[in-house]
Amino acid sequence: MADYFTQSKTAYKNAKKTYKKAKRKHVLLWKALAIFTTVITVLLSAVSVFLNMFDNTIAAFVGGNFTELVNKDENAVYFKNDFDSVEDMVTYGEELCYQVEAEGAALLMNNGALPLAKLSMVSTLSSSSVDLVYGGTGSGNVDASKADNLKAALEKSGLVVNPTLWDFYTKGAGAKYRRSAGAGESAVLAGHATIAEVPVDKYPETVKQSFAEYGDAVIITFSRVGGEGYDLEFQEYNYLALSEDEKAMLQFAADMKEAGTIKKIIVLINTSNALQVDFLKNNPYNVDACLWVGGLGISGTNAVTDILVGKINPSGSLVDTYSYDNYSSPAMKNFVATKYAGDVKKIPSNASTYMIYQEGVYVGYKYYESRYEDYVMEKGNAGNYAYGEDVAFPFGYGLSYTQFSYSNMTTTYNAATDQFEVTVTVHNDGAYAGKETVQVYSQTPYNYDNPNGVEKAAVNLVGFGKTGEIAPSASETITIYVDKRDLASYDYVSAKTYILDAGVNYLAVATDAHNAVNNILAKKGYTVTSTDGRMDADGNADLVYVWNQDTLDTTSYATSLNGTPITNQLSDADLNLYMGKEVIKYLSRSDWEGTYPADKSYQITLTNRMIKELQEGRYNNMPEYYEDAIAYHEEATDSDWSKMPTLNAKNGKKLFDMIGKDFNDPAWKPLLEQLTIDELVAIGDSFHWRMPVESVNAPGTRDENGPQGLTASLLASNKTQMKATAFTSEDVMAATFNVELMNDVGRVIGNNCLSAGVACLYGPGANTHRTPYGGRNFEYYSEDGFLAGEIGGAEVAGIQSKGVDVVMKHFALNDTEQDRLGQAAWVNEQAAREIYLKGFQKSLEESNGNGVMTAYTRWGTTWSGAHFGLMTNIMRKEWGNDGFSITDNILVTYTNAVDAVLAGGVTVFDAMLWYATSQLSDGSSDPVVVNAMVNAMHYNLYALAHSSGMNYVGANTIVKTVRPIINTVCEIAAIVFGILTVVLVVLWIRGNGKIKEEHRAYKKAKATYKDLK
Repeated sequence: MADYFTQSKTAYKNAKKTYKKAKRKHVLLWKALAIFTTVITVLLSAVSVFLNMFDNTIAAFVGGNFTELVNKDENAVYFKNDFDSVEDMVTYGEELCYQVEAEGAALLMNNGALPLAKLSMVSTLSSSSVDLVYGGTGSGNVDASKADNLKAALEKSGLVVNPTLWDFYTKGAGAKYRRSAGAGESAVLAGHATIAEVPVDKYPETVKQSFAEYGDAVIITFSRVGGEGYDLEFQEYNYLALSEDEKAMLQFAADMKEAGTIKKIIVLINTSNALQVDFLKNNPYNVDACLWVGGLGISGTNAVTDILVGKINPSGSLVDTYSYDNYSSPAMKNFVATKYAGDVKKIPSNASTYMIYQEGVYVGYKYYESRYEDYVMEKGNAGNYAYGEDVAFPFGYGLSYTQFSYSNMTTTYNAATDQFEVTVTVHNDGAYAGKETVQVYSQTPYNYDNPNGVEKAAVNLVGFGKTGEIAPSASETITIYVDKRDLASYDYVSAKTYILDAGVNYLAVATDAHNAVNNILAKKGYTVTSTDGRMDADGNADLVYVWNQDTLDTTSYATSLNGTPITNQLSDADLNLYMGKEVIKYLSRSDWEGTYPADKSYQITLTNRMIKELQEGRYNNMPEYYEDAIAYHEEATDSDWSKMPTLNAKNGKKLFDMIGKDFNDPAWKPLLEQLTIDELVAIGDSFHWRMPVESVNAPGTRDENGPQGLTASLLASNKTQMKATAFTSEDVMAATFNVELMNDVGRVIGNNCLSAGVACLYGPGANTHRTPYGGRNFEYYSEDGFLAGEIGGAEVAGIQSKGVDVVMKHFALNDTEQDRLGQAAWVNEQAAREIYLKGFQKSLEESNGNGVMTAYTRWGTTWSGAHFGLMTNIMRKEWGNDGFSITDNILVTYTNAVDAVLAGGVTVFDAMLWYATSQLSDGSSDPVVVNAMVNAMHYNLYALAHSSGMNYVGANTIVKTVRPIINTVCEIAAIVFGILTVVLVVLWIRGNGKIKEEHRAYKKAKATYKDLK
């Protein structure tokens, strides 16, 4: 029995060995490979689904294309690059950026310390010296990585820089205090920025001793960075005030100056957010000169250092009021995102906060200068207002190395053009050649206004011009044209349109806003002496023109430039009108003390109406909301929106046929009838791409951000960034007060876009610097809407001259980054039109801008992009704008696509998330929604037909939709691995068949062995 058991055991082992050997030979390899390829196939399939869902998003980040041109017409180039080579374009752009900084940097104080002598030995004190701010963060970020640092620029300008101090900041112990990546130019979360200055007690002796050799001047830089997503910190600490370490550093420099170790202290203010300059009040640190430089762009640093040595005479003028106390602005009282009271659980979370613009029209200088004048004239309960305690440098302020005087002001009214022609002679009284910015301000009567709720600032900028280079002892006569229309005020209470009040009007030529007020006060007979010192300087009455408006005029400007009647469109954003009673008091010149905003914002309690209106999808939930909109669209399109429009027609029309045709040309109708429902829905999936529309032979186009020029915000953009100019921040652009220069900036940006294959630019920005703490102030021009409109209009015209569509952002009220995804702004219509829309109006109404990018913010309870009064009645009808408009990147579903197309403004949706615009698909069986989508596509195609996106599309060119290579490669790979998996599974099965005998013998031997065991 034992022998039989041993034999069985041996037989079992041999059978098992034979079976495993056969299995290894015929099965295991195929099984392992089949499992592996199955996993790969599943992963590739999932990735393919993801890529198909987010194809435009992926293409934006890693590159790709959606259009193939069959029979591409090489001769059909409607917009050509102005430069012979990319190198020429880049070189010219750098030179132009230099010129912008040269004319934009504003000299705030100078006791003769500047310009510095050639070969001066200088020290760059402060950590910011080695970490200059070239622009802002987020989507508007530009690539200035190849810009000269401050040391290199100073040396190129002929100065000798302290190497010991520089090395201390860059690679010594001071390097650990540099701005981190999380708080620097690359950060989106700019609100987390900290002030990282090296404490004075950390300076080693070698650094302290180095100043003796490099003590001709100490150049101290104060930098602040802002950007998308967060406002600058002002609650937990004041990010725009000097830190204790920075003050100690200044004191260290002052002590060295007093000891004779150094000779001069020069301060550079490197920020687009107005720094609180209380450190200059009474000059306790003995600063000799201060220069504001803003965000520098690719070559602005070189212009700054050339200003320091006198190669350039500065001529920039401030675009914001610079204060000793940034919190002194009334807008700061309502600059906190405030939660609604009441049943907030009934509204979406992104609708839970608001801000009240209680300051009304009194933003920036319009507050400070108005209260100053009323204090001087002892009117309006101005209180014991001390202008000089608040304001350090007024709006429009900027010194020169020379001195200019104005004379021979003459003003005539040209009835044919409805303009005042203001002429003045500018004389150079000093020793340096230089340019001068001449500004014209208006003052209109404040009579009718108080009982009717119309407020008037003491002065409003209404015109400006810049001289050429004026040699010492020479003069230039300059004429500035002031549109009388710009003197009108908006009466939202009684006339419900623009008015000219009866009474005395003034036009003042001035160097800045404060000088304008003093000149007007002088014309009224006020002097420093007669006001017992309330007036801080005697003005020049000879620089003021006076004219009288005999009667109240409520009709001359009650129609827009295209003849459309103007009346209230934004009443639902005025909390008092919305509530049907006065619940807040807007700041008023009739009672400064009594109407000045309280420290805490008025608490709004949700009403049932608010709760209903704040829900998503008004068209579905509140169809009555769109009755007026539908009626307007039916009249405008001459169609019945209750009936499904004609689609899928075979009319043989191509978008090529529409080049050069007006928006209302009847030829559009048969072309639009060819559209398909899928193409209409596709406008909701356009993140940085407008997709091809094959039915009308329309190519797809690539779009990109660009407030400072073509950006580096997306990875794919980096491939083109070296072909684009990183310009200065927009505030520096505006500070040039030079529309010709800005038109050339726009032209270069247009050429950059052509070179990079970008047909639409998201920018420039035209929102208002409502406070110094707005996170995106770097990509907006100014606190003044008139200046923003003039500068922005010139830039937009330059960009569009190269066939690049421009959508100005963010329309409108994106003046804060706090809770920007849905926060409400409650504002009266006068402030809305005169302050916050004015920067857009010039570009859209007069410069024929292509359109806008809508803001995330709400007007009252209504999202900007779905506000019919804003998007259609103002932008389309009043301003006569036929451009296409796009949403800001849709991250949240409250930006309802159906609501937007019915509001008539939004024509393309910047959607990364496919479901964000799924309402378009859901509404594809509703004739009203489909008609609205056709209308939206009309605007989109009209803009495309007149853009560089049509380059190479000729009469015989056929547009085909293709997919990015990454999508195709991924799908092919998934298919290949899928087929391979099938083959391997077959081989696996066949292998199992080949080892059946070995498997049976193994099982039999195993059973026998177990029985005996």
